[in-house]
Amino acid sequence: MRGKRCAALWLALFPAALLGAAVAGAEDAPAPPSDTPRPATIFVLDASSGMDAKIGDASKLEVARAELGHAVSSYGDRLSFGLVAFGHRKAANCADTETLAKPGELTSETQSKLLDLKPQGQAPIAAALSDAVKAAPTPDGRLDIVLVASGGDNCDADICAMADALKVKSPAIRIHAIGLDAKAEELKPLACATAATGGEFVAATEASTFKQGLATVLDAIVSPAPIVRSVATVTITAPDGAGEASAGGTQDEPADGRAVEPDQSAVQKSASSASHETAVNKSETAAPSQPMMLAQRAAPPKPAAPLKPVPVTFKAMVTEVGPKVQSGLTWRVYSSQASTDGRYKLISTHREAMPTAALLPGEYMVNAAYGLSNLTKKVKVEGGRSIEETFILNTGGLKLAAVLANGEKMPEQGIRFDIMSDEEDQFGNRATILADAKPGVVVRLNAGAYHVVSLYGDANATVRADVTVEPGKITEATVKHNGAKITFRLVQSLGGEALADTKWTILTSAGDMVKENAGALPTHILAAGSYAVVADHNGLSYTRKFSIEAGETKQIEVAMADGPTSPEALKALMDPPEPSPPAAGTYAGEDGAPGTGLGFDGFSARPADPNAPLINPGVLLRPPVR
Repeated sequence: MRGKRCAALWLALFPAALLGAAVAGAEDAPAPPSDTPRPATIFVLDASSGMDAKIGDASKLEVARAELGHAVSSYGDRLSFGLVAFGHRKAANCADTETLAKPGELTSETQSKLLDLKPQGQAPIAAALSDAVKAAPTPDGRLDIVLVASGGDNCDADICAMADALKVKSPAIRIHAIGLDAKAEELKPLACATAATGGEFVAATEASTFKQGLATVLDAIVSPAPIVRSVATVTITAPDGAGEASAGGTQDEPADGRAVEPDQSAVQKSASSASHETAVNKSETAAPSQPMMLAQRAAPPKPAAPLKPVPVTFKAMVTEVGPKVQSGLTWRVYSSQASTDGRYKLISTHREAMPTAALLPGEYMVNAAYGLSNLTKKVKVEGGRSIEETFILNTGGLKLAAVLANGEKMPEQGIRFDIMSDEEDQFGNRATILADAKPGVVVRLNAGAYHVVSLYGDANATVRADVTVEPGKITEATVKHNGAKITFRLVQSLGGEALADTKWTILTSAGDMVKENAGALPTHILAAGSYAVVADHNGLSYTRKFSIEAGETKQIEVAMADGPTSPEALKALMDPPEPSPPAAGTYAGEDGAPGTGLGFDGFSARPADPNAPLINPGVLLRPPVR
C-alpha cells in the first residue's frame, strides 16, 4: 500500500522535476554565435509640432535626439538601426512620413545628420508604423519598431487597429513605444500598439525616465526572453516495481499501436530523456501488476478565431504613366452592400496621399477624390495578406477665361462659368458638374467631354462651348462674349432726368421676357440682337424698340412725350401672334439630283427654297439604302 502511495507521489512530482530541468537547460543555452545577423530595429521618431514643447530645460525633440544618438553608438554593434520620421516637413499634412534610413543605415557616423529634424506639423503615427514595416523586410519576418512620440495619432487613424493588422501580416513584429510628455495621460493612446504586438511601453514624463526607458527597450530587443519547451510525456517506473508505464511507439504512435488524434493529448519526445515516454492522465492510478494505460483525453474544441484587421494601402496615379498624386486626395471607404434605402455605409475617411487602412477581410467600395476627378472601385480584402491598391484617376485640368468682343480681358467679378456634363437627358437637361467656376483657376476633372456655359452679367449674355479634357494635361478654354452694357431711363422728354418708381421689362423681338427690374437707372448686360423695353410708371406703359451690337455700350431713353402704349400694341409686343404657315412648301428630297439622297438638314441636295419650312417636319428622313 505504501508502495502505491510512493508511486503516486512520484507520478505527481516527476513531471515538475523534469520541467525544472528543461527550464534550467534553456537558461544555460549558449549565446548565439558572433556571426549571427544583428536584429533589425527601426526608430519611428515623432517630429511633429507637439515635440517642440519643453520637458525640463530642453524640447522633447532635443531630448529624444540626444538619447537616440547615444543609443545608436552604444548598441550599434548588437542592433541594426533604421529611422522613419513623421511631421517634420510640412505644417499640416497627414502624409508627412519619410523613411530616412533602412536597418543598418543609421549608425554612429550618420546619426547626427539623420536625426537633425525640426518640429513642423501633424502626427500620422499609424502611417509611419506602416512605412517602418515596408522599410525593413527581413527573411524571418522579425522586426522591432521603437516608437518615440509625444501623444497619439492626430490624423484620424487608429493606432491599435494598425498594430493588429501589422501583427497579422508579420507575427514576428514587435512594436515598442516610449511616450515623452510631462502628462502621462497624454501617452495612453500609445500603449495598445505594444499590447497587440508584445512590445514594451514606457511613459516618460521627464528626460531621465526617457533615457532609462530607452535602455530597457533596447535591452529587451538584444536579449529576448528564452523559450521554454513544455514536456508532455515521461516514462515512469514505480519505486517498488509495482507498475510501469511505457510507450514503445514514436511521437504519434503509442505502445498499443493506436494513432493519436491531432486534438488529443500529444505524445512527444523530451530532449532530456532517451527512454520511451507516454502521456499520463493524473486522474488514473496504475495497477501493481498491470501496465498503466495510455490516457487520451480529447481537447475541447477551439473557438473560431476572430477576424483581425488587414493593412490595405491606397495610392493614386494621375495617369497610367504617372505621376503619383502627392496631396489633395480624399479617400472614402464604404461597405460593399447598400442598405435598404440604397445608401452605402461610410466606414472611414482618409486625407493622406497614400493612407493605410486597417480593414477586416471582406469587400469594400473605395472612392478616391482628387478635386472633381474621382474613381470608385471594389476592393477585396483577404485575411492575413496585406494589399496595396492603385487607382488610375485619368485626371485632367480645365482652366477657363473670357474676353470681350474686342479681345479685352473681362473682369472676373462679372463673369460666371458652369461646367456641365456632355450628355443630355430626354428633356435636354444636363447634369451640373461645377457651378460658378472661377476663371483662371485650374479645375481637376476626369478626362472626357464637358459642356461649358458662360454668363456675362445677369441677363442673357450667354456663351456655350464644348470642351475636351485630356488626362494628364491642362486644357485652357477662352470664350468671347458679344454682350454689351445697357442702361435704361424713363424721361419726360429726351435728355431729361430719369424718373424713379419705374418698372422695366426687357423683351426679345419674339416677345420672350429677358429681364425685369425696377428703379430709375437699371443696368443690364444683354447679348447682341433686337429688343423691346416696356416702362411701367403710374399705371401707364411706355415702350421703345432697340438693337445692340457686340460690345456696344448704350443708354436707352424712353420718352413719356411719345405717349403711352395702347393695350393692343402692348399685347402685340409682349404676345406676338404665331406666324401663319406658307401656302406651299418644299418637300425634303424634292427636286434632288438622282442618287444624291437627302441632306442632314432635311432638304434635298438642291432644294427649290431652302429657307421655306418643311411641310412634314416631323418625319424622320434617312438617305436611301444603296
